[in-house]
Amino acid sequence: MLRFSLTAAVLLLASVPACAQYTIDKVVFHGGAPYTDTELLGASGLQPGQMLAHDSLAQAAQHLLDTGLFDDAEISLSGQGKARTVLLSLKPMPAAKLIPASFENFVWFTPEELGSGIHSRVPLYRGTFSDAGNFADTVQTALQQMLAAKGITATVSHVTVEPTTQHPQRVVDFKVEQPSVRLTSVALTGAPSDVSAEALKRYQARLAGMAYNEGLSGTTVEDRLLSPWLNLGYVTARLDGIQRTPSATAEGIGVTYTAHLETGAVYTVAGLTWTASPVYSDADFARDTKLHAGQVAASRLLDTTEAPILIAYRSQGYLDAYLDPAPKLDDTAHTVTYTLHVIPGEQYHLKSVTPLNLSPDAQKEFDSGWRMKPGDLYNEHYVQTFINNNTALQHLATYSASFQASADPQTHLVDLTITFVRGAGAR
Repeated sequence: MLRFSLTAAVLLLASVPACAQYTIDKVVFHGGAPYTDTELLGASGLQPGQMLAHDSLAQAAQHLLDTGLFDDAEISLSGQGKARTVLLSLKPMPAAKLIPASFENFVWFTPEELGSGIHSRVPLYRGTFSDAGNFADTVQTALQQMLAAKGITATVSHVTVEPTTQHPQRVVDFKVEQPSVRLTSVALTGAPSDVSAEALKRYQARLAGMAYNEGLSGTTVEDRLLSPWLNLGYVTARLDGIQRTPSATAEGIGVTYTAHLETGAVYTVAGLTWTASPVYSDADFARDTKLHAGQVAASRLLDTTEAPILIAYRSQGYLDAYLDPAPKLDDTAHTVTYTLHVIPGEQYHLKSVTPLNLSPDAQKEFDSGWRMKPGDLYNEHYVQTFINNNTALQHLATYSASFQASADPQTHLVDLTITFVRGAGAR
């Protein structure tokens, strides 16, 4: 998770003696929209009739700031006598800085049940988070409580997922890690008559056993089910009437999935252009593109056109780069025009490289042959090329290798670990 610290400006009236016994008459919020006073009161921990204390006021502001949903919170007191009014002035985080929630595999709940169930336990929940604060931790706890109420002992996790070309939105993704939730069977209605029912059944059967995902990141069940139709040019294909039924299996939870397929019409390509950049030129695009005007708008050809663009950017350290094809549909002519452009994100640099399991001689060869040094732009293509093709290094040739790159989206630094194994699969 991405986090940064916030501090509250907690203003107390200097005229209130520390030893005096004061209570809260009422709590008044200013600037708290879109959150209601009831929601804010629940999150603050303050209640009318509560004894006033310096710590309770400071904690109320900090409780709100700790969610990451507010830039600032300022507390003051007003009124006379023993019962005082607490005034809380808030500055909510701008909506543009908030990140939507994604729920991968909470198949025991409808989307509406998820939203209402979380909101009843976490009053400030609106389906979004910020990079700061502990709000996602609070929602994770609420999800575990909701599952426990259904008799399900579960391990829930969450992580911030960066955008991809397939899912171009940054999200906070929640997932049931245990028990394992997997697709067991699929039934689709509405497939075009020119598609073999037997071929459709075979494809659906191949999906059985895949990890269940209906979130906003990764490869979802819907992505897999729509893939054959998108590849045939049905660019508006969608699933309606989705029903999923979970049941216990020996391995965990199995999900039976039914839906109605609306394919729409087959579209052809009216035009395809690329917004050239120093990283990837018009000439590069003309050389690599696999999709042309007049062809059926097959998603596979669009993907293979986009792939070398992303490789070029990621070779220059743009690990979060993704493409927006900006499709413009003509629903009368059934054509689509693509205007590809890249959202590069920040460049990443190598922080460290750690080779494991090498002999002293192989380590020396690695040290002399490895060219990407700490501080250099991180090039994931170089890593793969070094592992697969560096046959000039005699001692390394007896090893196979895999690598793991741990990229920090805050610092934009990469810790690279290369694990070498002697013998099996060596070049």
